[in-house]
Amino acid sequence: MPVAPADAVDALGFVLGRLQGLLATVSIVAVMAAMGTQLTRGDVRRTIREYNLVSRWVLANLLAVPLFAVLLGAVFALPNSIRVGLLLVAVAPGAPFIPQLVAITGVNSHEAVRLTAALTIVATVTVPVLVAGTLALLDLSTRFAPWRFLVPLLVVLVLPLVAGGVVGDRRPALADAAARRLTRLANVALLGALVAVVALDFGGALRVVTALFGTGALFVMTLFVLLTILVGWFTGGPTAENRRILALGTAGRNVNIALFIATGAFPATEADASIVAFAVVMLVVSLLVTWYWRRHPLSGETESGGEVTG
Repeated sequence: MPVAPADAVDALGFVLGRLQGLLATVSIVAVMAAMGTQLTRGDVRRTIREYNLVSRWVLANLLAVPLFAVLLGAVFALPNSIRVGLLLVAVAPGAPFIPQLVAITGVNSHEAVRLTAALTIVATVTVPVLVAGTLALLDLSTRFAPWRFLVPLLVVLVLPLVAGGVVGDRRPALADAAARRLTRLANVALLGALVAVVALDFGGALRVVTALFGTGALFVMTLFVLLTILVGWFTGGPTAENRRILALGTAGRNVNIALFIATGAFPATEADASIVAFAVVMLVVSLLVTWYWRRHPLSGETESGGEVTG
């Protein structure tokens, strides 16, 4: 019996939806494991000890950045799909590419690894709570249940990070090789997840792109990234090196986590397509800032390779 075209489309949509979720999960697990291999016990102790610096990391990423997203979404009256997507990236700190951008500027990239790892662990608990809180504040009706994501986020974020740390501590040579392969896997999986988002609902993605230009959302996203860079710079600490690290750290939102939440909690919306659009804007703006800072290296601190202080 021949398969009806509508059934074939539904089946394809089901497969693409599952594939998107799988690829997003693989990308998160791989990047967290790779990050774990670069951390040591000393890094953990130092991060706990530097509570002044860590508190600035957390407040900038988990208070100021989501607040900007809420305010910009309200002031510019963004469509719900774009507003939800912006909120999801705003509450998801710790983009895995932050250390690479920091390294390009010539600043201590290992400090950026510590920053990203610390923010990601905190995000395990805060992301579900912040998503639920901001959606309730904006009176956006969804079936989002934050407790449903606590255990999955622990599994895909914290456990791979710890496992990578154990391997890095006991088998450093193996960890170096594994980190390179895991990073490649994470990048390929994330790219596949982004492509699947567009393929899953090309019409929805097209509507989001149209809305980006028609409603000024593209300008809002660009403004949002610039504001996050500014808040990171002003709260980053006593040195220019501190400030550059946190500026890129607040601008780099974790698209992997945002897609993970969007796939599980907002499957009937176009939030995932707006996350893809934001990812492009975020990368472009962050790379431009990184290029500018590379052309204007820090004198003294960067050349000496001094450590970042709290």
